[in-house]
Amino acid sequence: MNRKHYTLPALLSTMLVMGMFKTASGQYIIKEANNQATLYNYASAIPLYQKAYRKKETVEAVRGLADSYRRLKDYPAAVSWYEKLVAMPEHTAADELHYAGILMNNEKYAAAKEVLTGYLSKTPGDKIAESMIAGCDSAVKWLAAPVRGDMENLKGLNSEWSDWSTAFRNGKVIFASDRPYDSLRRDALFSNTNIKRKYYGYTGNSYLHLYESKGLDSGSVLLMARAVNGDYHSADASYTADGKTCYYAVTDLARKRGSLLGKEQPYTLNIELRTQQWDENKGIWQQGPAFPYNEIFNYSVGDPFISADGKTLYFAADYGEKGNGGTDIYYSSLDANGQWQLPVNMGPGINGAGNERSPMFDSTGIFYFSTDGRPGLGGLDIFKAAKVNGAWEVQNMGVPVNSAQDDFAPAYNGTNTMYFSSNRKGGKGSDDLYRFTPAKILVFSLEGKALNKKTNAPLGEAQITLRNKETGAVKNITTDSEGNFHFALDSLSAYGLDGEKALFRPETGVAVLTKGLTESAVLHRDLYLEKIEVVAVESKPKDPVPAKGVGAPAKIDLAGKFNPKNIYFDLGKADVRPDAAKELDKLINLMKENPSWRVDMSFHTDSRSDDNYNMKLSQRRAASTLAYFLSKGIDKKRLTAKGYGETRLINRCANGVHCPEAEHQANRRTEFVIFER
Repeated sequence: MNRKHYTLPALLSTMLVMGMFKTASGQYIIKEANNQATLYNYASAIPLYQKAYRKKETVEAVRGLADSYRRLKDYPAAVSWYEKLVAMPEHTAADELHYAGILMNNEKYAAAKEVLTGYLSKTPGDKIAESMIAGCDSAVKWLAAPVRGDMENLKGLNSEWSDWSTAFRNGKVIFASDRPYDSLRRDALFSNTNIKRKYYGYTGNSYLHLYESKGLDSGSVLLMARAVNGDYHSADASYTADGKTCYYAVTDLARKRGSLLGKEQPYTLNIELRTQQWDENKGIWQQGPAFPYNEIFNYSVGDPFISADGKTLYFAADYGEKGNGGTDIYYSSLDANGQWQLPVNMGPGINGAGNERSPMFDSTGIFYFSTDGRPGLGGLDIFKAAKVNGAWEVQNMGVPVNSAQDDFAPAYNGTNTMYFSSNRKGGKGSDDLYRFTPAKILVFSLEGKALNKKTNAPLGEAQITLRNKETGAVKNITTDSEGNFHFALDSLSAYGLDGEKALFRPETGVAVLTKGLTESAVLHRDLYLEKIEVVAVESKPKDPVPAKGVGAPAKIDLAGKFNPKNIYFDLGKADVRPDAAKELDKLINLMKENPSWRVDMSFHTDSRSDDNYNMKLSQRRAASTLAYFLSKGIDKKRLTAKGYGETRLINRCANGVHCPEAEHQANRRTEFVIFER
């Protein structure tokens, strides 16, 4: 089935040719073959061209076969005949362009590109050829990276014939088919239609008619009423949102001014648009007025799409010099008096040098159409377009919606599932109905703030780390002056989120999950960092004054993180005990988190034992503790450690004074003073 021209040759004597010239010469046979091709009767022309070719292998016969198979969309047969054609010296540049197109239809992109390159050397600047070369390059990429989703051939509706142009009305599916009228296996239904059994010479099949189904089951398919389907083509139905008005494309016999049917003066009746109105009271369709801008003797006007409110009609037409080349997409609007206004070309943002077809808007305002004039995989491809800053941005729908063959007639039914038609390989008939539901692409991100836990004030220049527990990937960013951070997230992942800042306790291991989420989302997590705030532990007025330029002791709260009262040594020994090491490790970790800290350590004994012994013991403990810090990677420049023996008692328990053990223990202390450099 040729979707571009389901035209009607108006010549009653054309059915006589098939048996008339069995003994005719090859020249006469090829003349009759050409006549049949002129009348679009390609199914009848092919055996005549074959007979002529057997008599004599002429370029005219080969071109006739190649072109006929191309128009009938028999791509494997067409490519073999075009290969013969371009090998003949008499072939034309146009033959090469058709050959390249057929090679693309057969997914032979490298060979097609080679032919196109040669063609452009003869006809430089040809936009169609340039677009086809770009399509050859893009096709390889699209085939390698198809859009994820579910593709389905609607086998319950499709037949071995041509089935296409999906529409929806009140829960029913409406489509066109050139199947035999009695293929429904419901003789009563057929006998009630009063439609004559006619065959379309272009394809050799029945004429196109509209069918409807209550679902996707072949058992529910019915031929629509006689008021809708005439004796010839009816296709491309489009309905208003209320389902009360239908626009569709038809062909019918009509008398050309100055001619009488039956005279051997062939002419073509082109496609036109008609309307049907639903009569609620009678429950039937009734014929409405024809579209005022039909020109059946001059141009084809088809592929109607009516807006939901019924006020704008989009359609494809080949208005000759009025267009950009081939068929273009136009629209017409109803005025206040209910009259259709002069059609408006949608312009070069949509229309180009090729054939633009199948206009359609979805509920979000995205425009869809088919064309063979933009880079594609071959034949008609489906594109979508959106207005951005007043200009159309057009995008090929890619694979698997598009194939190397014709893909056209996009339709939506209130979901993200696209219905469309295609004559791709692997179908049930020449054209089939398909639907594609893209896999839901979930997009996740994480945003939040780093905040002071006590005051809720934002923390700028905090270090935020996001760890993907599934892949091990780590991302690091620094918050802005308002404490903001933002990460892109993968789907089906689990993360751990950490935040840290100098002089603040870090918050770590905050869980962030995208697993189990079924809708795209921006997740929000705030991190609360606690300020370290109390005066240096055990600091006394007689503590050493910080060196010039170092700064005053920091107001640092070590409670719960590090307790110097837990630093113990065995009696008379200086080794760092395991329990003391555990406590010292807490301070070491804090120093690593806060590289601006410097620590002064002092070690003290009570007054018992010899003064000199106590001094040396405290100094050994200072050296041992300092060595422990150095072994953990703390820079020596950040540390001071000194033993004071019993020279800095904090109570009355000097030599010779009797004191309880608790008071002596108060003197056996280790002090830490923390400075911020």
